Amino acid sequence: MSDTDNERLLEKKPAISAELVQWLDKNFPVVSPSFQDTEREIFYCVGQRSVVDHLHSLFKEQNDHLTE
Repeated sequence: MSDTDNERLLEKKPAISAELVQWLDKNFPVVSPSFQDTEREIFYCVGQRSVVDHLHSLFKEQNDHLTE
């Protein structure tokens, strides 16, 4: 695969299913940190949730375009 092919592949957004978004929401919910959590644990959880939120956003964007 050439560099150009790789660039095109990275530019194209994959289809995101409702099932995937629901599964991620269930397994990586929004949670408030406790006082016992270390900064590292908090940052790790925030990072996980950030990915879920991003995929949620892509799913919404993808489905908004279908109704236009």
